[in-house]
Amino acid sequence: MAGATPRADAAAASVGACDLFVLRRVTGNRFVHFGGSGRGAGWAGLIDVTSDDEASLGEALTTRSPVRLTHGGGKELVFGPYYAQAAAVVPVTNDVVVVFGADDAALDNATNDALSSAATMAADAVEAVTPAKRLADELEELEAVRSAMLSQGDTVESVMRSLGMIAAESLSCEIAAVYLAQGDRLEVVDRGWTLHAPVDQVAAALRGVLEEGRFPYCVQDASIVPLPRPLDEEQGIRSYYLLELQSLARGVMLVAHTDAGPRGFTLLCRRLGLRLADVASAQLSVALTREWCSREAARLHAEFAKLDVS
Repeated sequence: MAGATPRADAAAASVGACDLFVLRRVTGNRFVHFGGSGRGAGWAGLIDVTSDDEASLGEALTTRSPVRLTHGGGKELVFGPYYAQAAAVVPVTNDVVVVFGADDAALDNATNDALSSAATMAADAVEAVTPAKRLADELEELEAVRSAMLSQGDTVESVMRSLGMIAAESLSCEIAAVYLAQGDRLEVVDRGWTLHAPVDQVAAALRGVLEEGRFPYCVQDASIVPLPRPLDEEQGIRSYYLLELQSLARGVMLVAHTDAGPRGFTLLCRRLGLRLADVASAQLSVALTREWCSREAARLHAEFAKLDVS
């Protein structure tokens, strides 16, 4: 996997972690993830956080000792877009912090000294995001945009469903919803998770989002900032991303991660979401125009038929 190194993998394994992230300070209190192991390799270069926003990161830097996080009830947000059942945030220097994550209690058996040693090993192994990883991310973005450009459907609604599914698949989400103001239309697609709220409530929530006009809006922890009303009591949503659809296709695209695969949105996800929203706006505008042309043609034929009769 691009972004992974054998030494980083060994560092993670030595303390029972399945994921490892190496964060480096780039300016002020801002840290960027450069690489690691497991999900930390796949997300290299795609996480940007600050010690002010991440309490555990700030605490580790202040105390100069590992900060442990344990979620007995399942995966919870650790930092940025990353969810895990257990984690340890370990300072290496004032400018380098390593985060270990696990889906079980294995990290509990690692001493603070073991965590510090493994963090130092990982920091030495990961120096920068590799060119191969950057190219892989760019290719992923290109392929998603291509898929959206090729989306087809006989009706506006079928195009909405197609684009919603492409967005959900491209961003590894379980839920996507596409709302269009014209006709007050809504299409919801799922990839292993179903919204419990009735369709009219989903439409009302996205209609309100569109009226508020706060885009793009990304929430990494829905337990802190729930979905907009009346969806704020929807259970199982972990993170969500609201994107604006523009031009003739004025509306909203919602994508969300759920209990089925707890995680947030990386920098690549957010960038890709913006591109998909742009393509969806264009594709849906064409579909709406095609629908109008068909409707107008039928109306005009009917009017000409009346003239012939008279």
